[in-house]
Amino acid sequence: MRTKITLLLLLLNVVLFFFIFGFERQWHTEALAAETRTRVLGPNAANIHTLVISGNALENEVRLEREGDAWSITAPYEWPANPHAVSRIVNELQFLEHDTSFSVANLGTTGLSLADYGLDDPTLSVTFESGAAPNSTTTTLAIGDRTEIGQRLYVLAPDGSKVHVVPDSLANSLSLDLAQLRANSCFTIPVFEVRSLNLQNDGPANVRVRLRRDGNRWTFESPVVTRASKIATEVVLNDITALRTNDFLGAPSRQPELLALAGVNTPTLRITLEGNNRRETLLLGNEVAANPPAPSADDAAPSPTPNRAFYGQMEERDAIFTVVLPERLASDLRNAQSELRDRAVLDLNGRTIDAITLTDENGDEVVLQKLETVASVTPESIGAWQVVRRASDGTLRPQSADADVVTNELIQTLRELRATSFERDVPTDAELEAWGLTRPTRTITLSFAPGLAGTAAPATTTLLIGTDQTGQRAFTRTNRETFVYGVDPIILERTPVDPLHYQNRLVQELPAGARITGISLYDLEASAPLYAGALEGDATWSDVLAGLPPARRNALETLRDELAKLRAQRVVQDTFPDAVWVNGQIRPWRYRIDVALLVSGDEGEQIQTRSFFLAERDGGDRQLVGSPDYEVVFEARPELINAVWNLTYAERDPGPIELTDPPADGEPEL
Repeated sequence: MRTKITLLLLLLNVVLFFFIFGFERQWHTEALAAETRTRVLGPNAANIHTLVISGNALENEVRLEREGDAWSITAPYEWPANPHAVSRIVNELQFLEHDTSFSVANLGTTGLSLADYGLDDPTLSVTFESGAAPNSTTTTLAIGDRTEIGQRLYVLAPDGSKVHVVPDSLANSLSLDLAQLRANSCFTIPVFEVRSLNLQNDGPANVRVRLRRDGNRWTFESPVVTRASKIATEVVLNDITALRTNDFLGAPSRQPELLALAGVNTPTLRITLEGNNRRETLLLGNEVAANPPAPSADDAAPSPTPNRAFYGQMEERDAIFTVVLPERLASDLRNAQSELRDRAVLDLNGRTIDAITLTDENGDEVVLQKLETVASVTPESIGAWQVVRRASDGTLRPQSADADVVTNELIQTLRELRATSFERDVPTDAELEAWGLTRPTRTITLSFAPGLAGTAAPATTTLLIGTDQTGQRAFTRTNRETFVYGVDPIILERTPVDPLHYQNRLVQELPAGARITGISLYDLEASAPLYAGALEGDATWSDVLAGLPPARRNALETLRDELAKLRAQRVVQDTFPDAVWVNGQIRPWRYRIDVALLVSGDEGEQIQTRSFFLAERDGGDRQLVGSPDYEVVFEARPELINAVWNLTYAERDPGPIELTDPPADGEPEL
């Protein structure tokens, strides 16, 4: 029984297999044949590389050719094609399907002819070549009239045997004018691919400017070898690649008179971009004559200068066109050797400065040296830099320098030093003397830490800064370049040859575990204490100051915080005198602050006392502070000045003066 069932199932499988193989395959084949029969063009439309669009509806025959993946117009002039427009035409041809078709041979029986469908002399036809040479084939498709209804049109099959009724989207894609078929950009090289920019202006000098990309930087190769501004250069490149064509006048090969009109044989400006194994050059000829409207009497101010239009031609292309050059771009291109130049006087990118020497015209010198951080001491307490000065006996005296002043003021000033003008690339001796560079007002020598192995960067660079006879203008150059730059004279104020300017401004900082246990303020002129407070037992400063008025309590809290980490606004001298110069006179110190410190050490807790002397306020916003313990005189910070004022003068301040009513008529004014 089981054997019979097995044989029956096997027989059914064989029948099903023959059914699928015979009938289903036939249905699929018939469906493919039906689909193929609706296509107007066969496999010859699969690899189109040449298109010719002609007919009575077009002013000029248009020829397009493909090279690789790029399409170009080769007639009536040479120009890159709009890839989207050409792709639309190719897709229409490859997927063109008819709604219906009828035989040309049967037209006689209906009393009609090709003329009735506009196919005897078609207004539009397209011829394309497909396939690889030498086996390429040429196919022509004639396009006739549109149908009366249904948005369809008649086309004649390439072999002339049938008339097909197809959607009119084919005619719409083929009827695009040249302005729609061509690409509107002058250059096809994108900015990221540009490797060099070449400019050549007209004029007697015939200046040629060449810039080359070197990694992430741009460099001038002519007329001088120097750095170019990366930002300015790439902005100009973006503007150049954004240039668009306006009106196409035609090809000089067909209209020779265009050459004289355009003037591209003797261009006023040549712009060349070089990319990956290709280059493109735009020739700008004569300026297009413009007739701007005369300003009316109602115009309150003159209108801005309009952009300028020029006749142009791409080298190795035949078309003459017009292009609008923005005024800013035109100025940058005409003055590229200055506008695109890097205005940074010093090239400090990626370099570490480890020593700076400043010298003035009198030979005074300040040396700043970078120190290695000592792990056992905080960097701020010793400073990452030291300032070396020469004493009167000729010995060198190194002192801790203020890292913030050296790094964030001096070095940052040198990094941001920009040329306000480019005076001369190769100056004469007379010019150097007139600009004060033969005996410079400031000489700054920078020493650099060793860089990457194999780098050829110099170990030192010297910057020379001079002024003219009036002192109103400053000029600079480096010892490794001949270029002379005009710079802002403020650079001299920001690079003083004064060791005290760079000395560490941290006068006192409590060591770890130390705390202030007492503060006393004395008026030395009156020999009277103004405040005395100390911690006793487990008391805190909040307990000690709790009973004081808010203003006085706040002043003492600020004074305590300032003394815990005392910084100078500016160091005045590195000795402690008995009197200082205040308000134009030599005066003794007016106040003294004694600070009691509880310091923990190897010998247990010890009390240490530090004394700070204060002068009278000078000019309202300046007050000198001196310390015999640290051998220094410095200008106090505003926080310390305000705290001391509130403790010395606030209670005697009469406050604002109230204005009385004006006197009555006849009464004398007081």
